[in-house]
Parts: sequence; C-alpha cells; structure tokens
Amino acid sequence: MIIAFKDIQPLIPSYIFNEFGQLTGQFVHADQIVCESENGRVRIWLNREAFEMKDPERLICDYDQEELQRYNGGRG
Repeated sequence: MIIAFKDIQPLIPSYIFNEFGQLTGQFVHADQIVCESENGRVRIWLNREAFEMKDPERLICDYDQEELQRYNGGRG
C-alpha cells in the first residue's frame, strides 16, 4: 500500500535523506518520494520509477513498521 510521505516524514530522521544523497549522488526530491507499507515494513523509495522497478539502489530506507513506531513513541 502506498502511503503519503507527509504522513510518515515525522517518523524518519531527516539526516537519512542527506546521507542517501551524499552516498549515491542522487538528489532526493520530497515531492517525488514514494512510501510503501507492506508486510510490516515501511520502505521509502527515491521516486515512482524506483518503486515500480523495486530498484534496491534507489531504496532510501526500509524499516520494520512496529520498531519505527515504537522508537518514535507510538506516533503514526
């Protein structure tokens, strides 16, 4: 299931996006990010193309949904 980035953004440390950009040389555009929630995981993809191709090189992060919510005090 696709979820809105704005709904998940407060749960994700902002430095994740800077580090991804620095390590890969790809600029992260907030309006192009695709967030997926599936099988207890939350995955954040660089853009729609990366999501559709399931390109691991453009997967920004992949979190266990329960751990992410627990770490953030149950928000989200």
